[in-house]
Amino acid sequence: MKAYPLAMALSLPLLMQGCASHRPSEEVTAQMARTEVVLQQADRSNVAVNSLPELQKAKDKYAEAKVALEKNSDEGDRRALMLAKQAEVDAQYASARSQSASQEDAAQQVQNGVEALKDEANRNAAGSATPE
Repeated sequence: MKAYPLAMALSLPLLMQGCASHRPSEEVTAQMARTEVVLQQADRSNVAVNSLPELQKAKDKYAEAKVALEKNSDEGDRRALMLAKQAEVDAQYASARSQSASQEDAAQQVQNGVEALKDEANRNAAGSATPE
């Protein structure tokens, strides 16, 4: 009868050590790092100027992934992996959308310049076409 409590007392530290030594898989660790890099690149390229809601969504998901990872469990790892993947895609989308908006602005500026040149050419042609 005394052996049972003794066995429990001896196995408790082993059980606690097993819980404390949980490490996320390499896939989760790599995905978290990849997502963080994509988010940093988006920040450095001023994505927030043209695509703030999308970028914020990516950052929020990444923050949720960090919280899930802190649970130190397989379930937490699965959730962290899923959220980190979604955050990476959201950040890439925000970057692409921002780049598209910048290109549209540049194209509009070029178009405005072309129109100004046409107007100037028409004025010059009309001025030189007056009879002498």
